[in-house]
Parts: sequence; structure tokens; C-alpha cells
Amino acid sequence: MTSDAHLSPPADAEAIQNWMVTYITSVIDVAADPFPVAERFDNYGLDSIEITIMCGMMEETYAIEVGPTEVFDHPSVTELSQHIAGRLKDRSAAA
Repeated sequence: MTSDAHLSPPADAEAIQNWMVTYITSVIDVAADPFPVAERFDNYGLDSIEITIMCGMMEETYAIEVGPTEVFDHPSVTELSQHIAGRLKDRSAAA
């Protein structure tokens, strides 16, 4: 029997975007509402250490490997959340 603590949260792009906004606003001084989800990550003032930590937290939260290079390939909250949601959808379809 699995406990609810081990279940991944919803993994659609909107939920992942909300997760990232919550994470980013918890580590830097940026207002959550309205949060500029289309802005590049470097415009928020996130450094490479925070990006790496965020990727690790996403790995734990969504049970999928997220490399810091994916942030550079998908440089906004909107783009990265769509990318991660697509990867999760592909993984579910393959299972």
C-alpha cells in the first residue's frame, strides 16, 4: 500500500508552473501575483546554484530527472513547465 506522501502532485503544465512560481518567490524577492512567467529565469536574479536546487526539488516533487541545461533550453517558467509536463506525459504514455 502506498501512502499519499509518495504520490506525485498533478503534473500538467499549469500545476508545474504554479509549483515553480511558489518555489521562486520563496527564494527571491519577487511578487507572486502577478508573477512574470514569460520572463527569462536570469531576469529574476536566480543564480546557477538556485537553478540547480530548483531542478533537484522538481526531481523530488515530480519523480523525473531535471537537468540545469533544461532551464537554459527552456528559459522561462512557462517554457520549462510545458517541457516538463510534456516529458511526464510521454513517460506516462510509455508506461
